[in-house]
Amino acid sequence: MPRKPRSLKEEMDRLSAELRERGSTWTEIAREFQRRYRLNSRQAFREAHRYTQERVVEEWKALWPSEPFSVRKLGSWEAWPSASGNEPPVAGLNRLARIYGCRACDLIDGEDHTASDQNAQVARVRHFPSPPSPAGLAFADIQGLLAPLSPRGPASQEDLREREYERLVHAFTDWATQMNRRDALALIGAAATSAYASPHLERPDEDESRRLAMAGADPSRVDEVTLGHIQAVLRHSMRQEDTLGPHAALATVLAQQQLVVSLLSAGVPEHMRAKTLSLLADIRRCTAWMLFNLNDFRGADRHYARARDAAHQADDDAMCSMVLANWSQLATWRGDPRLGVEHALGAFAWGQRAGSRLLTAYACDVGARAHAAVVRRSARGERRKDHTRCLRSLDQAQRELHGAAADDPGARLVTFFGQGQYLSTKAGCLLDTGDPSQALQVAATAASGIDPAFVRNAAYLRLKTAQAHMDLRDIDVACEHLAEAARLAGRNTSPRLVRSVVETREKLSPWHRTRSVAALDERLHAVRLIA
Repeated sequence: MPRKPRSLKEEMDRLSAELRERGSTWTEIAREFQRRYRLNSRQAFREAHRYTQERVVEEWKALWPSEPFSVRKLGSWEAWPSASGNEPPVAGLNRLARIYGCRACDLIDGEDHTASDQNAQVARVRHFPSPPSPAGLAFADIQGLLAPLSPRGPASQEDLREREYERLVHAFTDWATQMNRRDALALIGAAATSAYASPHLERPDEDESRRLAMAGADPSRVDEVTLGHIQAVLRHSMRQEDTLGPHAALATVLAQQQLVVSLLSAGVPEHMRAKTLSLLADIRRCTAWMLFNLNDFRGADRHYARARDAAHQADDDAMCSMVLANWSQLATWRGDPRLGVEHALGAFAWGQRAGSRLLTAYACDVGARAHAAVVRRSARGERRKDHTRCLRSLDQAQRELHGAAADDPGARLVTFFGQGQYLSTKAGCLLDTGDPSQALQVAATAASGIDPAFVRNAAYLRLKTAQAHMDLRDIDVACEHLAEAARLAGRNTSPRLVRSVVETREKLSPWHRTRSVAALDERLHAVRLIA
C-alpha cells in the first residue's frame, strides 16, 4: 500500500509524476491541480511542473536574457486579478506559455459569457454528423481526396510509390486547410498510416509479413528483412513529420519503438542484437526530435539520453554522432548553448571515428549555432573569441560537406543536410553575431538549396530573413517573409515553429500601427496563429 504523503509538497510531487507517467498533458495536469488545490491557472501550471517562482525566472532569463524578469513580477502576475496583483501582458503570457508547454490562453481565467449567445444555446442541441473514427479510418474513406494516378510512360515500382506518396501528402495538406485544423490533424495521423492499402505503395509481401509475424511471436527469428521493414516505416514517418509536423507521425514512431523494445526484452539472436539496438537508438532519436518540435523539451531530453545509451550499447559511432548533434540543437534552443557546444564536440569526435564527413560537417554546423548563441551571453571581453569559434565551425562544416563522398556512411542519417541547410545556419549565425546585411545575402542563396519537402527548414529560413530585414528597419519586406513563414507553419503544424512565428511577430510591436504589420496580423489571424 503506498505511503501517505507527509506534506502538501510531496503530495503534489507525486500527483504530477503519476499523471505525467500516465501520459497526461501539462494542460490536463494543471487543470487537476487547479481543481484540487484551488489555484488560478498561472499558479496551477507552475505547480504542475513543480517549479518554484525562482526556477521560472531562471528559465525565462535563459530563453530571453535581454528581457528583464523577477520573482516579484511573476508573483504579481500570479496574484492578478486580486488587488495585490498586476495584469500580465500578452507578450508575457506567451513567454510563460513556452516555459510551461501550453497555450497563452490557458493561463487566463477569463469569464464565460457564451450563455448570452442564443445561437450557442441552439448549437447544444443541433446534431452534427461525427467524423469517421480515426481508429477505423480506411483507405476507402480518403480515396476520393486523391486524383487517379496516371503516370506518363513506363515507371518503376519505386517511382510509383514515391509519386503516390507525394500526391497523398499534398492531398492531406489541401484537405487540412479547408477544415478545422484540430479535427484534421486527428484524422491525418490515422489516414496517412492507412495509405498502405494503395496498390502502388510498398508493403510486405506474404513472405515478409510471415517473417514479421514470426518475429513478434519468437524474437529469435529477427533477421535483416525484419529490421529493414521497421526501418522503412521509420523513414516514411520522418518524411511525414518533415512535411506535416510531429502530430501526424509521433504515434507511429512510438508504436515502432514499443515493438523493438519488446523484441529486445524477449531476446533477439546475438548476431542481430547490435543492429536491433542501433535501430532502437534511431527510433528514440526520431521520437526525441518530434517531442522537441512539440515543445516538450524535457521529454526530448530524456529520449535523447536513451538514444545515446542504445547507440553506445550497439557500438554505432555514426548513430552516436547523430544523436549528440540533435541533442546539441535542443540544448542551444533551450537556452544552454554551452551544453550545446559540449554535445557538438562529442558529435564531431564520433563522426570522425565513424569515418563520415557528412556527420562531422553536421556536428560543426550545430556547433556553430551553439557558439553564436554563446556570443549573445558572453561578457564583452569574451565575445570576440566566441565569434571566432563560430566562424571556424562554419568554415570547417563547409570543408567537410564538400569533401563528403557519395557513399558516406552517415548519408542515410542526414538526408536533410546539404548546402542549402548549411547556408541557412550561416545566415542565422550572422544574425546572432550582429551582421544582418551579410545574413540577407547568405539567406537568399540558401533559399534555392533547401528541398521544399523539408517545410519546417524552409519556414525557419523565412523567419531568419524576416529578422534580418527587421534589424535593418525594412519592415514591409520583413512582414512579407513572416507571412510566408506563417503560411508554411499552416502546412507543418509544429508547435515549435508556430511559437517561433508568433515570437518573431512580437518583435514587430514598435511598428504595430503601420499598414504592413496590420495586414500581416490579418493573415496570421486567418491561419489562427494569433487571436
